[in-house]
Amino acid sequence: MMSVSDIMAGLMFIFIITLAIFVVDFLVASREQDEKLKQLNGIVSDLQENDQMRRSLLEDVKELLAKRSIEVDVDLEHGVLRLNENAIRFNTGSADLNTEQLERLAVVAEVLAEILPCYGDNQPNNGKCLEDTKGKVDSVFIEGHTDNVPIVGRLALKYKDNLALSSSRAMFTYREITTLQPVLVTMVNVSEQPIISVSGYGEGRPVPGHEYDYPKNDPINRRIDFRLIMTPPTTTEAQKAMEGNF
Repeated sequence: MMSVSDIMAGLMFIFIITLAIFVVDFLVASREQDEKLKQLNGIVSDLQENDQMRRSLLEDVKELLAKRSIEVDVDLEHGVLRLNENAIRFNTGSADLNTEQLERLAVVAEVLAEILPCYGDNQPNNGKCLEDTKGKVDSVFIEGHTDNVPIVGRLALKYKDNLALSSSRAMFTYREITTLQPVLVTMVNVSEQPIISVSGYGEGRPVPGHEYDYPKNDPINRRIDFRLIMTPPTTTEAQKAMEGNF
């Protein structure tokens, strides 16, 4: 029969082995956790860098336009350059611009053509662009908007509703700026897809403070917004394996 001391020694041996396995597992898990945290911190850092770069881009565009006597609004949080009623002004029920407004839109196109291409993946080799900005912009949506006055009468023969009108304003703006500055239409993102596209929202997204529960002929809401979407961080295989672990 085994002595009590032999039994205790055997139990102690088992305990030490179990403890060693636990410690090894804990250390491995800690290293894996640290690696995952580093990867997440890297993603957060990339997102913060994108946000700061977009803010700088919008502020640069606004500053250059101000020097050319074109006043615009920028929403730095959401990445929007707004051509307000002081920049270009659409007449009610119209997707076209008169000669004076077209000249102002030409200035906007010129400034965009000076800055935006530096953020495409095929940025021009003109000595003005920084390598750090290459491929940073994924999409630029030219968004058309209207006031909430319904489409009625003869106007309904041309535009079914405000959604159609807003889309026409966006397409009109796209055609004008890309005709004046062809470099804008050649811009591509890191997936080699065109960066600039159009969308229309009708009266659905009024400027904050200009929401009405009755039809209001409001030039502030008859506008064009440029919404910038930055290129997201690359998802690596390691990052995919992390999904669901946090």
